[in-house]
Amino acid sequence: MKKNHIICVDDESIVLQSLRREIMQDPFFSVFSIDIADSPAKALALVDELLSEGDTIPVILSDQRMPVMNGDAFLIEIKKRSPDTLGILLTGYADIQAIVNLVNENALYRYLSKPWDRNDLLITVREAFRAWKQERIIQDQGEKIEHLTMAMVTALESANFYFDEETGNHIQRISLLSEYIARGAGLDEQFIKAVKLYSPLHDIGKVGIEKEILLKPGKLTPEEFEKIKEHVRIGYRILDSGAIDPMAKNIVLYHHEKWAGGGYPEGLSGENIPLEARIVSIADVYDALVSKRVYKNAFPAEEALSIIREEKGISFDPTLTDTFLSGMKKLDASKKYPFDQGPL
Repeated sequence: MKKNHIICVDDESIVLQSLRREIMQDPFFSVFSIDIADSPAKALALVDELLSEGDTIPVILSDQRMPVMNGDAFLIEIKKRSPDTLGILLTGYADIQAIVNLVNENALYRYLSKPWDRNDLLITVREAFRAWKQERIIQDQGEKIEHLTMAMVTALESANFYFDEETGNHIQRISLLSEYIARGAGLDEQFIKAVKLYSPLHDIGKVGIEKEILLKPGKLTPEEFEKIKEHVRIGYRILDSGAIDPMAKNIVLYHHEKWAGGGYPEGLSGENIPLEARIVSIADVYDALVSKRVYKNAFPAEEALSIIREEKGISFDPTLTDTFLSGMKKLDASKKYPFDQGPL
């Protein structure tokens, strides 16, 4: 059976035993394993062993001043090996630099001065565990939503392959292009992961549009184009659930809006268009241009890039357009995509 471990680290045996005893005497921690190590090296070995066995380590308490490795360096190393573990630093003096180091590395939950107050110690460890548990709940919910999203993406791909194999390939490329643009724009990893995950849903509403219109080889009539435009609202209704990330809904509903206005469905402009939709808009149009369709031949990559460049500030966010074009300049002339293997 998997266990939750709290590890105490201090090179002074008396201090170490005192820490362990005070925590173990609190009924709150009766189901925890309270482990001790008299050096960072032993603690790191213990952490590796526990993680290999599948156990969890919600909290580690570490002294600051220890031989060979100080507490701040130790907790930073713990963060690398067990990112979810929360570190509490025990220090007998005002070591501001150690605290700064830990904060900069996002490796500190809280620090306590030595000698510590028993109640303060227990409250801090309890709160750290609750914070760790809450984060695990959030992660679990996020994984459930991610699995749901991937199931929808798979269903959409199956539906699109039924209609048109190239459409199925298109949504896979959109995922990679959107990730490419988001990363080039310097956005954080959580955003990048989300836009990569949700961007394939951008045209999910097309499952509600007649196949004859989607695959029409000639020019659409005004009436047919109005029906095509409805796919964004159909897609939004498909995703209209509190369990679905708003980013996914924004991508589906707003990826045909234009930077200068005049897009659909709301005619939004500028930064009123959600960032994720602005990213997918560029990816969507570029891939559509360089891909063969029943109603058109594929454009050469250079011509497609020229069209994107001309639409900077009109259809597309100028900053994101520059990011995209700058990255695409690095490609070999024979390639259309910023991926090692080219098109999927």
